Amino acid sequence: MFREMRKKDRAIDITEALEILNKGEYGILSIITNEGYPYGVPLNYVYIDNCIYFHCAIEGQKLDSIKSNNKVS
Repeated sequence: MFREMRKKDRAIDITEALEILNKGEYGILSIITNEGYPYGVPLNYVYIDNCIYFHCAIEGQKLDSIKSNNKVS
């Protein structure tokens, strides 16, 4: 499904990844819009109980895009 990482010396383990999530306050959510264009939106988040939560309106481009294609980064 995913290509193997070429520069393995730059890889981080799960402990380091979780530390980044726990210490962070914001990130970029990358999505594909309904029109097929890539779109990166900055957002604040919290990481609790192995889930990432972010604030958003109850409707809009971000949610529409996630509903139509949940493969996000």
